[in-house]
Amino acid sequence: MVRERWMHLMLLGFALSIVVHVVIMLRLWAVKLPDREDNQSAAIELALQELPPAVEVVNDELEMPDPSPLVLGPVTTDLDPTPNLGSTEASGNPNENLWGAIEAPGIGAVAGPGGPGSGIGIGSGKGGGGTSFFGVGGRGTRFAYIVDVSGSMEQENRIVTALSELKRSLNALPDFTQFYVVLFSNGAIRPDFEMDGWLKATRANKNRMAQWIDLQGPRGGTYPHEAFDIVFKLPQPPDVIFFLTDGEIPGETNYHVHDLAAAMKREVIINTIGFSSEAGKDPLVQMARENRGVFRFVPTRGVGGNP
Repeated sequence: MVRERWMHLMLLGFALSIVVHVVIMLRLWAVKLPDREDNQSAAIELALQELPPAVEVVNDELEMPDPSPLVLGPVTTDLDPTPNLGSTEASGNPNENLWGAIEAPGIGAVAGPGGPGSGIGIGSGKGGGGTSFFGVGGRGTRFAYIVDVSGSMEQENRIVTALSELKRSLNALPDFTQFYVVLFSNGAIRPDFEMDGWLKATRANKNRMAQWIDLQGPRGGTYPHEAFDIVFKLPQPPDVIFFLTDGEIPGETNYHVHDLAAAMKREVIINTIGFSSEAGKDPLVQMARENRGVFRFVPTRGVGGNP
């Protein structure tokens, strides 16, 4: 009897438990839970809206011009009939090339007919940046200038035109390149701030060099040996040398330059410019040819003033 009563109580408890659980489930079913997916979307949208706007960075100091546009043209051994250039024309826009661009070829060459926007474009095989000097172009990362300031450069104010073009060529160099300037007369002439080697082509260095160039005047004779010694003995060799003179260089100059170039572990291109006077043309042609460069004759007419 007790056992039967106990079984009835258990069944009753089980039935009540079922009823309670059903009620709880119905109650939970009636409660509306928040949409979790919608909340996540809203949170993501809010996070995206809080992101800061894109910022555009402009670097005004970045200058990488290619100042030596290449224009195809004939090659000839005739003298360059380029119209005379006065100093006022040479010292114009620093990025404007009034002479046309002539890149150094693989074997030497003599510049053919040229004028504003014309010349011969022959690749030098060098990478890096580019510039030009009296229309003779070059590419690389290190550019050396060896420029005559002998007494004869005073005639027709040649020095005014030459140094104005030198400053224009320096200004056209990209700021990731390097440069070195050596003037010469009886010996080499260079600024004190160049004694440690190559100068990076920053705006500050270009301005500093231009101020020094403006102080230079014609003097002495035409002896470029020391200038070539300095350039070839720099810590790193140049990629391109621009050599300008208006007179006859000593007869042994080409032998001296040949020995210096032969001691290099890499090719150095030498472009030569015969300035105003045809005297000494043949050694300049030979030097350019032996060093995979270009020779160009540049006639000038003088204009008064100081460089």
